[in-house]
Amino acid sequence: MRLGYQDRWLQRVVIELNLAAMARLPSLRILEKMAAFAVAFSATAFGHAAEPSQSESLSWNSAWAKFRPLEYVLTGVAGVASVSAYFYLKPPEHPHWTGGILFDDNARDALRVRSPNGLARIRSLSDLTALTAVVLVVGVDSLIVPLARAKSDVALQLVLMDAEAYAFSTLLTTTTFNIAGRARPSYDDCQRDPSFDKLCNSGSTASFPSGHANASATAAGLSCAHHTHLSLYGNPWADAIACGTTVALALSTATFRVMGDRHYVSDVVVGDAIGFGIGYTVPTLLHYMSGSKSAATVTLTPLGGFSVYGLSASGVF
Repeated sequence: MRLGYQDRWLQRVVIELNLAAMARLPSLRILEKMAAFAVAFSATAFGHAAEPSQSESLSWNSAWAKFRPLEYVLTGVAGVASVSAYFYLKPPEHPHWTGGILFDDNARDALRVRSPNGLARIRSLSDLTALTAVVLVVGVDSLIVPLARAKSDVALQLVLMDAEAYAFSTLLTTTTFNIAGRARPSYDDCQRDPSFDKLCNSGSTASFPSGHANASATAAGLSCAHHTHLSLYGNPWADAIACGTTVALALSTATFRVMGDRHYVSDVVVGDAIGFGIGYTVPTLLHYMSGSKSAATVTLTPLGGFSVYGLSASGVF
């Protein structure tokens, strides 16, 4: 991919900022370089997507179903339910489940950052990678790129599909960690020494599954679904790399959450599975495959009660 003057300038600025940050904590050099590269690539890819002379056509396939009235209702209901679950379904005061399973404890011992400054930095980095993935997919790929290419109809459909996927993935993840009540990896250490971690009393029973992992993986699933079926960046290689970039951001986020001692490996694996599964499957089955004779027919129905929220999926595959 050939870079223009603005592309090189942006990358130089990002690298300089990255070097300044690395000087403060050498142990995180590689991780910060990965995050900076993802941001630099996304800006470069967007610049090339906006060049009409180099872009393949971008259009909504007439055979694909557009957002249906029922989806507006279900997305709205799921969105309200997820917000309600976040604010009103609080994690239990005492954990229902403590300790790791399978290789959780070994992975924690191997990956956990020990120093307070290191923990703060790696947790901030997990916030950055998760937020970057969401902004890239929802803000750049689904909104800015189609609008820059004068495809407002495509932008509308992408944003609606993003909202739908996030409404359901957030609902499922939020209700699960409230109901599961799994203790954070540092819980036992914090019980012995309240000063073990400055976040000892912050969401101490909301470990499973990882919300950060879910958010970034939902973005990755949406990105791969959109870039597989639409020529958003006008080049097959650029679209493939965009999908790979968001997957890398999601995996990085999951790794950082384990290194930051906020989650076990099993927490982030389940969070990634929920996020990517919903992010990729929902738009693919309900929209991108709707023009195929062998397409799956799926109906999503939110479930609600006094203490349990969920999502029911039924259909023909």
